[in-house]
Amino acid sequence: MARGLLQPVRHAMRRLAVQAQVRALRPLNVILGAGSVEMPGWVATDSDVLDVRSPRAWKRVFAPGSIDRLIAEHLFEHLSDAECSSAFTECFRYLTRGGWLRIAVPDGNRTDPEYVEEVSPPKDGHQLLFTVDNLIPRLVRVGFQVTPLEYFDAKGEFHCYPWSAEDGFIGRSARYDTQERFKRGALYYTSLIVDARKP
Repeated sequence: MARGLLQPVRHAMRRLAVQAQVRALRPLNVILGAGSVEMPGWVATDSDVLDVRSPRAWKRVFAPGSIDRLIAEHLFEHLSDAECSSAFTECFRYLTRGGWLRIAVPDGNRTDPEYVEEVSPPKDGHQLLFTVDNLIPRLVRVGFQVTPLEYFDAKGEFHCYPWSAEDGFIGRSARYDTQERFKRGALYYTSLIVDARKP
């Protein structure tokens, strides 16, 4: 019983700590759905501080147009279609002009069986499986200009373009992942990675 009563207090204290970071950090770089991930110069948030689907939750922590960079590694596949649209809208609202959201999600165009088994809904609470062809239009509808960074196309060919880890590190990427069970040729685990910039 005591544990259940303390949880709202812990969440409030965590939110206050994040709000203090938000006031102090410039540029303001934010990790969405961070879990245990922390990076120097980035504010780590998780659902206890920021429910990305909730406009009210965003408003409690940030001012509109105040965030320079957002990263979300393997977060959006856990949302429903409607929740994902809402989250993308809030990301757009809270970014500065010229700021961007770097997204990494499982790649629905990667077809090797081990990978497909790992990423297909409902595994691990996944609700959506994105491809480069269905993720980009979702982001464009919100107002983003989108640059794909790493992805498989509909023919199963892999594409990878230069990107800076300083602008948002993605561990589950062709550049950094080394999980042997997902090795396919020279690639290990890969994600569909895009940068979505607010004009």
